[in-house]
Amino acid sequence: MKNILRRKWVLCLCMTIMCLMACLATQKITAKAAGDYYARINKGTNVVTIYRSNGTPYKAFVCSTGAATPIGTFYTSQKLRWHELDGPTYGQYCTRITGHILFHSVWYYRMGDVTSQSYVQYNRLGTTASHGCVRLTVADAKWIYDNCPLGLRVEIFYGGSGDDPLGKPSFMRVNGYMGWDPTDPAPGNPYARLFPSINTSGKATTVSYGSAFDHVAGIVAKDSAGNDISGSITYNGWVNTNKLGTYTVSYSVTDALGRVASASVTYYVVDDRSATISGVKSKLTKEYNTTYNVLSKIKASTVDKKNLTKKIKVKVKAPGSKSAKNYKKKTLKLSKTGTYKIYYTVTNPNNNKVSTKVTTIKVVDTKKPKLSGVKSKKTQGYNTVLNLKKGVTAKLVSGKSMTSKIKIEIKAPGSKKYKTLKDKGNDTVNYKKYRFKKTGNYYVRYSVTNPSKKSSVTKKTLKITVKDFGKPKLSGVKKSASYEYGKVVNLRSKITAKLPSGPNVTSKMIVKVKVPGSKKYVTLQTNGDVKKNNSSTKYRFGKVGTYTILYRVENPNKKSVYVEQKTTITIRDNAKPAITGVSNSKTITEGEALNLLSGVKASIPSKSSISVTVTVKNAANGAAVAGNVKNFVFSKPGTYNVLYEAVNPGNKKSVTKKTMKVYVKEKPDNATPVISGVAETKTIEEGAALDLTSGVEASIPSNPSLAVTVKVLDAQGAEVAGDAKNFTFQTAGTYQVVYEAVNPNNNASAKKTMQVVVTEKIQEPDPAPDPALPEAGR
Repeated sequence: MKNILRRKWVLCLCMTIMCLMACLATQKITAKAAGDYYARINKGTNVVTIYRSNGTPYKAFVCSTGAATPIGTFYTSQKLRWHELDGPTYGQYCTRITGHILFHSVWYYRMGDVTSQSYVQYNRLGTTASHGCVRLTVADAKWIYDNCPLGLRVEIFYGGSGDDPLGKPSFMRVNGYMGWDPTDPAPGNPYARLFPSINTSGKATTVSYGSAFDHVAGIVAKDSAGNDISGSITYNGWVNTNKLGTYTVSYSVTDALGRVASASVTYYVVDDRSATISGVKSKLTKEYNTTYNVLSKIKASTVDKKNLTKKIKVKVKAPGSKSAKNYKKKTLKLSKTGTYKIYYTVTNPNNNKVSTKVTTIKVVDTKKPKLSGVKSKKTQGYNTVLNLKKGVTAKLVSGKSMTSKIKIEIKAPGSKKYKTLKDKGNDTVNYKKYRFKKTGNYYVRYSVTNPSKKSSVTKKTLKITVKDFGKPKLSGVKKSASYEYGKVVNLRSKITAKLPSGPNVTSKMIVKVKVPGSKKYVTLQTNGDVKKNNSSTKYRFGKVGTYTILYRVENPNKKSVYVEQKTTITIRDNAKPAITGVSNSKTITEGEALNLLSGVKASIPSKSSISVTVTVKNAANGAAVAGNVKNFVFSKPGTYNVLYEAVNPGNKKSVTKKTMKVYVKEKPDNATPVISGVAETKTIEEGAALDLTSGVEASIPSNPSLAVTVKVLDAQGAEVAGDAKNFTFQTAGTYQVVYEAVNPNNNASAKKTMQVVVTEKIQEPDPAPDPALPEAGR
C-alpha cells in the first residue's frame, strides 16, 4: 500500500514538473508562428475543427472532451508517441495542449499494445467522456502529431453546432471489449482487410406500372466493422414506374474509413393489371320501347394508355332469356319490360387478363295508363243506387291490364275532400252499389297509377247531379221571446233548415222583421250593419213594444216549395235611469242663489230625457228646505244636502239617486281694522327694556283679535331690530314704533305710531369724604 502511495506521489510530482516545463516551453513557443494551421475545440459538440492560418476551415475531427477541459487559448508544447494517462491507461500520438491536457488517441489498457484499446471508450467519441484531455481516433491524433508543429494555437470554447463549419464527422463504431483502433495505419491492423458491403437481395426487381417506388428501400449497407450504414447509400439511375421497360440503378456507400462498396440492380416495370373499361354505368332505368346505344362513351385501355376500345366484346341478356348472346349492333331496342343485362369484356394483350363490366337496365313502362268508359256528366235521382265501375277499363301502354287497379273516389255535396270507395261494405262506401243520399253535385274521380312511376297517373272525373224537390224543414224557431231594450241578437242563431234529403239550406233562409207600430215586414241582410239595423246576424231592438220575426226557406231546386215560421219578441226598458251633471259639492256665500237643475239630466236607454226631482235638506238637522230649485236661495250659512232622484217611467222600481253637498259661508267682514292700546309717547332711559306689545290690540267686527306687527325706526328712519316683547333701546334718541294690522278678507290695513324718547343714563357722583375729625391725644 505504501509503495502504491509512493508511486502516485512520484507520478504527481513528475506531472507537476512536466506541466511547469510545458508552461515554460509554451511561453517560448507562443512567440513563434506554429505551422500553417490552428485548431478550435467545441466542447458543446465535441468537434475539433482544423483551420488554415488564413482562417479557412480545413479538417474536422470527432472527439471526446471532459468537464475538466479548460476554456481558453493555448499553444502546444510537447509531443509523445506513447504516454501514460490516468488509471494508468495509455495513449498514442499525444500532443500537449496545456498542463496535463493532451490531444491523444482513445486510451489503451497496455502501453504500446495496439490491440488493447478500450472499445467502450472508442464508441463514446462525440460525447463528453474524458477526464479533461481531448480524445481522438488514432488517425486523427496521428494527423495532428504529424502535421502540426509545436506552438499550434488551440482555442477551446463551449459552443453549438453552428460553430462547426464542417459539421460533426461520423466514425465507425466497433464491437467487443478491446482491440485495434479501426483507423490505426499500423501494419497488421485487421480492419485494413475489411471493407463495406451492399446487399440487394431484399429488393424486388419487378415493379408494377404506376406504383410508388423507393430506390433504396430493401437495400442494406454495412461498414467495415459490420455496422448498418444503409442511410448513407447513394444511387445513380432512375426507375420511371409510369413507363414500361427495363431500368438499371447503381448503388454506392462509403464508410467512416473512406472505403467504398457498390452494386447494381436491374428493375423491370411491368403491366400486371387488368385493362380498364370506362363509361359503363352499373344501373340504368329506361322507358319501355326506347333505344339504348350500347357503346356510347364506352372505352377500354391498358395501364400504359394503349387503346383497346375496338377490342371490347358485347353480350346482351334480354328479360326472360336464360343466357346472354353476342351483340354486334350499336343500338339496342328495349322492346320488353323487365331487366336487361349488357356484358362488356376486353383482354389485356400485355398479360392476357380479362376485364368484365356489366350494365343492368331496368326497362319500365312509366307512361300514363289509358282509362276508358268514363263519361263527363250524369244526372241521378236522390236515394238511387249505381255501379260506378260499370263499363270502365284501364291498361298500360305496354298492354298490361290495370282495370283492377282503378281507384274510385267520390266527393259528396258540401264535402271538401274525396272519399275512397271499395268493392265491399255498405252502400255509402261500396262503388258497386253506391246510394246517393244527398242532393247536389257528386264528383266521382277515377284514377289509375303506373306501378313503375307513381307520378304517372291518369285521372278522369264524372259529375253526377242529384236533385231533391221536397219541402224544407225549419228547426230552432221559438214562438216568443222577451229582451231588454237595445239588446243585439243574432236572429239566425241555432236556427237551421234542411231539405228532406239532408242537405243544409240554412244559408238560403230569409229573415224578415216587423217593428212595433209598423204593418210591413223588412227583409234583413246576412251581411248587414247593426248600426243601420238591417242585419239578421246582429239585430238591435231599438224600440219598446212587440216585434214579429218571419223565417222563410225555399227549396233551391224549386222556388215554389217553401216553409215559413214566425216569432213574437217583446221589448222592454227596465234599466235604472242615468243621472248626469251632478257635482259632488259646491261652496257659496249666504244669500247666493243656485239653479240646482243646471246641467243635470236623467235618461234611460229608450228615452234620452226623463224627469228629475230635487230635495234640499239641512245637513245639520235633516230638515227639508223649500225653494225654487231653478233659483234656490241659500239664506243661511251652513251645510246642505241636495238630493236628486229619477224613476224609470216603465218600471217604478228602477230608481237612481244622487247627492250634492252645498257649503254656504257667511258674508265676509271687510271693515278696516281698529288698533287700540297704543300710547302717543313714552320716555325711557337708554339701556332700558320695554314690552312694545303690552296692551295693544287690533280687531274687526267678525274677529276681535287680529295679529299686530311692530316695527321700530330710529331718527333717520332706519329699522332697528329687536324682540318687540322685550325691546331694549341701547342708544339715546327719538324712535318711532309703528303698529300695523291687516283684514285678511280684503287686505285693508290700519297703522298707529308711538314716539319713544330715550334719555341718557344719569351717572351718580362719588360720595364726599367725611369731614376730618380732630386728632386724638397722643
